[in-house]
Amino acid sequence: MLKILIVDDDLEIVRTLGNAFTTMLRGYQVFTATTGNQGLNYIKQEKPDIIVMDVRLGPVSGMDLLEDYPKHIQDYRPHIIVITAYDDERAKKRAEELKVDAYLQKPFSQESLLIAVIESVKKYHDSGSRNADFALQALRRKLEDRGDTKRGLGGNP
Repeated sequence: MLKILIVDDDLEIVRTLGNAFTTMLRGYQVFTATTGNQGLNYIKQEKPDIIVMDVRLGPVSGMDLLEDYPKHIQDYRPHIIVITAYDDERAKKRAEELKVDAYLQKPFSQESLLIAVIESVKKYHDSGSRNADFALQALRRKLEDRGDTKRGLGGNP
């Protein structure tokens, strides 16, 4: 079972993404954290396959968390998707240096985030790409049926 960790200090984002992942992507176990320290604890304990995290989380930022977790866990490389409400070129460049799978600026659609999750899994699991393609097509159909393809998540701060 794939594990997803959502780390964001915006409770609406956490709830919406958690709901989207549990209803649209069956077979994924979802964990949520609202601080960088909580996120690090989940990373140490659960070793999630995918981490969706906000850049700015308070005292411990998403970038701090990205730089810090390898110190605690050897030979662990999760798929990382960074989300942010800020147009911050330094953060974007740092995320690229840390080899994140995707960098999404809020507001973004549920579809764009779910596609980023599926695409990040495809990158690292060539044998599962056929299943990921099927999941992506099914996901798009579900979102179209619900009318959620363009619904924005996360507004400007």
